[in-house]
Amino acid sequence: MTRQLAISPDVNVRNITDWFILNTKVQRMTGEAFHATVYTDFADLHQAYANHQADLVFANAADTALLVRDHGYLPIAAPSGVSKEASVVVSADGPVHTLADLPSHLTVASTDAPDVERICRILLEPANLGPADLELQVKPNPVLVAKAVMRDEVQVGFLPQDAYDDLSAMVKQQLRVITASRIYVVRNSFLASPAIAGSIEAIWAGLESMSSDPEAAELLAGLGAPNGWERLSMDDTRFMIDLMDALSQG
Repeated sequence: MTRQLAISPDVNVRNITDWFILNTKVQRMTGEAFHATVYTDFADLHQAYANHQADLVFANAADTALLVRDHGYLPIAAPSGVSKEASVVVSADGPVHTLADLPSHLTVASTDAPDVERICRILLEPANLGPADLELQVKPNPVLVAKAVMRDEVQVGFLPQDAYDDLSAMVKQQLRVITASRIYVVRNSFLASPAIAGSIEAIWAGLESMSSDPEAAELLAGLGAPNGWERLSMDDTRFMIDLMDALSQG
């Protein structure tokens, strides 16, 4: 049986090759056939979850909550020393330089990754902007969020900080970050479906070996884990899920 490695829209498309290299490594770790599928739209990824077509996934915090709580996924690892932060961006040519410059009603572009949206909504609270003041346009991925801001289709964009960092210099010149999060405990997680629970220790052993291999440094950086991987416990995962629940109520 062929297993499925789901590559999230969170992943920088310029680093897709690294994920296919990882897919090959996972096959060697487990002795099972894995097929890597790139998802450019969160709606398609969530459908894959519902159809049991994602055996291994590097999930954002909101999807981690969904997969662990509702689908019985199990944690494997997370990037060591790397947190998932978010940034609120505007057009560099526009009049907005700080939160104080924002109007009382905003058009906003975001992906349908709830962790980033929740964090950015909280970042806007000092400007007295609540849910009723935001008109949200959902884009399939962070690149299209950036383009919507650059083209003045919306006034504000919600971006994962790592996605912003990975934008080209030309694109970043057309954007301005007006506020960013520093939460530190929200992060992406490698999760395994119940169908491959028996392969978790083999996958972790392989990831741990990569972390101590100098020749894997470039690959690790491309995967968003420049400091290697750390084992993720269920207690760690539940703490982050509780935090995401708290953010959703904020």
